Amino acid sequence: MKLPRLFAGSLEYRAIVLAARAMKGIDRNKVVFMSFRGRGYSDNPRAISERLHERRPETEIVWLFKGNAFFEQKAKVPDYVRCVNRDSRKSWIELATARVWVDNFTKDVELRGFPKDKQFYVQTWHGDRPIKKIAYDATDELPYRLEEECSRVVTGSDFGMRMYRTAFRYKGEYINEGAPRNDILVKNDPADVRRVRAKLGVPEGVKLLLYAPTYREDTAVIQKDSQMNLARILDCLERGGEKWLCLYRAHYLSEGIDIEALQGRLVDMTAYDDMSELLLAADMLLTDYSSCAADYCVMDKPVFMYMADYDHYLSTRDCYYDPHDTPLMIAHDQDELERLITTTDADAARENCRTLREWYGIHETGRATDAVCDYIIDKLK
Repeated sequence: MKLPRLFAGSLEYRAIVLAARAMKGIDRNKVVFMSFRGRGYSDNPRAISERLHERRPETEIVWLFKGNAFFEQKAKVPDYVRCVNRDSRKSWIELATARVWVDNFTKDVELRGFPKDKQFYVQTWHGDRPIKKIAYDATDELPYRLEEECSRVVTGSDFGMRMYRTAFRYKGEYINEGAPRNDILVKNDPADVRRVRAKLGVPEGVKLLLYAPTYREDTAVIQKDSQMNLARILDCLERGGEKWLCLYRAHYLSEGIDIEALQGRLVDMTAYDDMSELLLAADMLLTDYSSCAADYCVMDKPVFMYMADYDHYLSTRDCYYDPHDTPLMIAHDQDELERLITTTDADAARENCRTLREWYGIHETGRATDAVCDYIIDKLK
């Protein structure tokens, strides 16, 4: 009987993994990184990769990139990074023989049964305070996930620790110091802010609004029901005499949102890999259902949620909680959003962020990256 192509491919990859482990063994000096299934050089894995090289430069660091990202990122990553095409058989050999894997998404099940005394899987997930349910919490029909077998899961909140028990069915220990990507936000060093703003080309004295909507399955509904008038928002912010610029960053799975031309008042940063740098540089965050709000609150700056399509969104995604039951500052229409913006001063924003951190049980320490590196270095030769 001829096997379905997908199943046959899985058997092939599983065979490659088992053969590579048997013939090559485990390289105790190699760490393989991947972010968002190979879409870029970003997020928690990037922070860990760069700090690991600083602390232990002899470590062999391999990054897996998918499709066009392989060619795009190969020209951007540091010289010490060895890039491998995630779609190649070689990537399976790299994974099969690496001492440590670091990922912020899901690993393929063909890697199941890895020898836990010889290989270690560090899962850094890309947000431990989501509104949207993930993994096993989102559906009972989800097949087995390798995240059940993680060696360590990285978290920065009490909420995240509880969530990973059910979402991943994870029973192991945590590295409970925060998200490595958020260390830069916790430190909030003015020198880092100036560096990022200069990198972005932001003129001196201009304030930044970061607009970062999350992914929805129904992009037509986004355009029709939940798109605010950003020009009006910028006008509202500039009533006090300050100059504002909007940075727009779409979710990596988004098909994009139809945004009117703002005559130089908006810059599309969707292709910018480092979301943490955008959060650091921003003076205000505007999102909808994204967990980036729960990252941004560590800086005590104003963050607003625009949920004009909440009823529809709720009908398409199961949520862990009703965001209206949290301290999140939520607007359901344009006028309500503008009222929130104009009535929230610096003290109110600071207090709101404090109550958000308390609600999620956030414990971002600013040393999460080093904590993960401590664990990895301990496992290397």
